[in-house]
Parts: sequence; C-alpha cells; structure tokens
Amino acid sequence: MPTLHWKGPTRAIRTKFGYYDRHTPVAVSQEWLDERRYFFDDRFEITDDYPGVLFVQDDGDGLPDNNWLKADIKLWLEGNGVEVSSIRTTKRRMLEMVTEVLTLGVTNEEE
Repeated sequence: MPTLHWKGPTRAIRTKFGYYDRHTPVAVSQEWLDERRYFFDDRFEITDDYPGVLFVQDDGDGLPDNNWLKADIKLWLEGNGVEVSSIRTTKRRMLEMVTEVLTLGVTNEEE
C-alpha cells in the first residue's frame, strides 16, 4: 500500500486531498494514488508505490498466496504473531511460513 510523506518546506500542508504532516505518513490505496498522482510533486516522498499495477491479490479467502506482494505477506505474518527476521527472506519462504501458521492453527484447534 503506497504511503505519502510530506517533505516540503513547512511542517504541514492542507490540500484538497488531505492534511499532510512531516511526522505522520499517510497510507493510501494504489488506485487512489494513481488517480491523483499529478498532484504529488517532489515535495512528497511516495513509498511502496507500484504505478499502473492492478492488484488482484485477494481471491476472497484472506490467505496469502503467490499473487500477494512480499510486503503484504510479511504484514500478514506479523499480524499472526510470526516475526520475519530478515529483509532477505524470500517470498517462497514466507509462503512456507504461512503454511506453518495455518497448520499450527489447525493442530491447536483439534487438541
């Protein structure tokens, strides 16, 4: 999910697209950013941005699979109590970790 960081000369700015403060990053959807990209000049830093990419990563079950971005899989894992220790952890390894979490959850429910 893209995040907007205000880097302009003043501490904060209010625009027709929202309020931006140097100390508060603002997360927006990729679709929202793509529609308003013309507004965000070099005074804004945009992270986790994939312009023009259509995200079809959720097949409705809410579980990470090969269509998910690595960053989103990491967030899912962290939300389920798994610490992903390295930025070098591969997507394949993260998906294996997802399987381990799901298997552990099934085992705990059966006990």
